[in-house]
Amino acid sequence: MMALTKVSWRAMGALGVAASLFAAGWAANGWRMGAKIVQLEAAQAKEREGRAGALAAASEAARAEEQRRTAEQRGIANAAAKERDQAQADARAAGAIAEQLRVRVAQLAADARAAGNSGAAGGSAAAGDPLDVLTDVLSRADARAGHLAEYADRARVAGLACERSYDALTPAAQ
Repeated sequence: MMALTKVSWRAMGALGVAASLFAAGWAANGWRMGAKIVQLEAAQAKEREGRAGALAAASEAARAEEQRRTAEQRGIANAAAKERDQAQADARAAGAIAEQLRVRVAQLAADARAAGNSGAAGGSAAAGDPLDVLTDVLSRADARAGHLAEYADRARVAGLACERSYDALTPAAQ
């Protein structure tokens, strides 16, 4: 039995040494893997920080572009309002001058009638005075031209403002 005990103790000793070596190897491998995990986690954290910084920079650039566009649109709207006001003032001035001319033409027609223009052929009662008819037609044509000019001015101001707004919204690099 003694031989069996000696073999057992030797086997047990060898098994103990093997187990110790295995445990030491396991621990060393764990430390090595732990260091790799720490390195990978650090690399991932650095990558996340980089992505967060890029996202913040992109967000800031988008915010700055939006502020630029908004300021540009506000400036265009203000300029268009000033142009519209100037066009309306010009239209009012032209209308006042046209009204003065209509009054002057009416005075001239009244003076001509009062002078008794004997050279004019007598027309029927329904036809009226040719000078009155001409004065009325010219007055209405002038008034219509004034309305069309006001409409054209408004359309021009709106079109130019729209064009400038579009240009302001497109990137400056194009």
